[in-house]
Amino acid sequence: MRVHRKPSCVVRPLRLVPCILLLLFALPATAQQEIVAVTNWRVHAGDNPAWAAPDFDDSQWATIGFRQLNEPEASNTGTHWYRATFQVPPDFAGQELAVGMGPLDEVYDVYIDGARVGRLGHWEPDPRGPFPRHLTFPIPPGLLKGPVGHIAIRRWKGGAGLFWVTFGMSGYMSHEHAPEIGSKALIEERERLHPAAGAIGELPWGLDYLLFLFAAAISFVLYSVQRRRLEYFYLGVYCALWGVPPLIAIPLATSDSVMGPSWGPGLVFFLATMSDAFQLLFLATLCPRYRKILKLGASLSVITASTAAYGLAAQSYAAMLIWRDWVNFGTWPFILIAAWGFLKDRSRGSFAIAFCLLLSAAGWAWGTVALRFHLPGLVFTAGPFQVDVRSVPLVIFIFVTLLVLYLRYRDEQARQAAMDQDLAAARRMQQQLLAAHTENPPGFTVDAVYRPAREVGGDFYRTVPLEDGSLLVIVGDVSGKGLDAAMLVALILGSLANETHRNPAALLAYLNQAVLGRTNGGFITACCARFHPSGSVLLANAGHIPPYLDGRELPLENGLPLGISPHAAYAEAEIQASSALTFLSDGVVEARNAQGELLGFDRMAALTVKPAAAIAQAAQQWGQEDDITVLTVAPTFSLNEVTA
Repeated sequence: MRVHRKPSCVVRPLRLVPCILLLLFALPATAQQEIVAVTNWRVHAGDNPAWAAPDFDDSQWATIGFRQLNEPEASNTGTHWYRATFQVPPDFAGQELAVGMGPLDEVYDVYIDGARVGRLGHWEPDPRGPFPRHLTFPIPPGLLKGPVGHIAIRRWKGGAGLFWVTFGMSGYMSHEHAPEIGSKALIEERERLHPAAGAIGELPWGLDYLLFLFAAAISFVLYSVQRRRLEYFYLGVYCALWGVPPLIAIPLATSDSVMGPSWGPGLVFFLATMSDAFQLLFLATLCPRYRKILKLGASLSVITASTAAYGLAAQSYAAMLIWRDWVNFGTWPFILIAAWGFLKDRSRGSFAIAFCLLLSAAGWAWGTVALRFHLPGLVFTAGPFQVDVRSVPLVIFIFVTLLVLYLRYRDEQARQAAMDQDLAAARRMQQQLLAAHTENPPGFTVDAVYRPAREVGGDFYRTVPLEDGSLLVIVGDVSGKGLDAAMLVALILGSLANETHRNPAALLAYLNQAVLGRTNGGFITACCARFHPSGSVLLANAGHIPPYLDGRELPLENGLPLGISPHAAYAEAEIQASSALTFLSDGVVEARNAQGELLGFDRMAALTVKPAAAIAQAAQQWGQEDDITVLTVAPTFSLNEVTA
């Protein structure tokens, strides 16, 4: 964020017509009274109480205009004395007089004819003051005795200065003017009206901040919908760092107890200056070709933002100079690199973003030059408002970028909707393929439940009735999830459609050869069983969870998962089963609850005596993270005997 100094060469005191009218209507009885504005001054560095005396000879001091007091050059730091003379109008005699001081940082005393009449801040133990403001200091009766009065200002200014736009929304630091001497009532009214007029003049910046907050809200909404799109998050933070710090700064800038050079305002200043880093991070996400160099610029921006916060809190001119030079000269090469990246990218809106980046860079570059060399064109007047030319292209850039991102978001949503339709069709097809082979063959009861973690999954199963009345069953799990795993499932189911092997070990060896070289570095676990009407079951396992019988895991020799080695061999084991065998995928045992606890083998073993649907539901309620498949096979004659 370009948290620049408020330009002191454009705004004029009481330039705003509404404020003049308000002043005239508020003070009809005193509007004709004369006010003396002290505009020509002499200045000298150092500190000597004798310089307040009205008869001190200051003819050797440098001559300046009052507006030079708030210039950001280092020569104005430290303690300085300013002296001037003014003509005392005759109608001042017998009046209650006061001197009105415009915003002047940071600590100062005001002397009239050698007597101190007012102070801002404190000198001991260290000079510290609140943010500049409009003040009225009464002049003791009888102090001005001659036709010529003498005014002196003893002033200390830190190395950072306090005139920053971040703290300017209250209007307290607007309408810088030369000290004015006149009727106390009139001066008090004028100094009360100046902040109000300043706040009106600052409304364009306030509108900018509200627009930035609106843009931040849009960006965060888009990010909440698409969490993987970090550009929405970075843009939201960037806009929020434009809009939030100035609003937080209002109570700080108007408080008499909060010192300007302190860590509270320093923290607000740090947040404001951090926007540069998030702007470069945002651009880095949209310019992958130059991502590394833009992230380097973001890292440097974080360092300089920390330097700026330290410079404000500690009033270090060296620290502030490092930050100012970075803002004025260091960020633009990175902005131009990003603009070049957008020009080379021919996607929708890239040329518009590049143009806005260049326009914003040009506006800020001109603002920097104009402020440094006192050139016109930095701020222009539009009725009662003061519009900073640097803010206009920046607002255009934000909303053009939001429009481009929205169009991209809409296109991506359309693509996502089409992909969702394809995935839904794939899921229906996968379910149909699996459901087509779960009918109860003669002599057996088959119960199967399949719950993919996504639209499509990587678990599979198949039951094949054989000619001799036996039943061939295979349950497996492809490593990974989603569409890639579903494609491997389709490959396996296609291979099973052509199988001629009847024994589990031979079938696993056949599938291993069928998927070799097609798993993209993954693998497939599978367990195969052949159920005979006599109650015997022949089993072979390829790295899968063994089946459970009566709540106990069957002890099977584990072979290599499919697709790893062409030399994998699989052993068979034969058991007698009069009750249901339960086959599961690892999505059951790996279900994880909110505390990170796995369902585990012990709980799963206790569940295996339940129907397939109950097992799957229990795993889902525990916390599904992977595809869940549960298949139970029970010989019918065994179930009839148990019922009898």
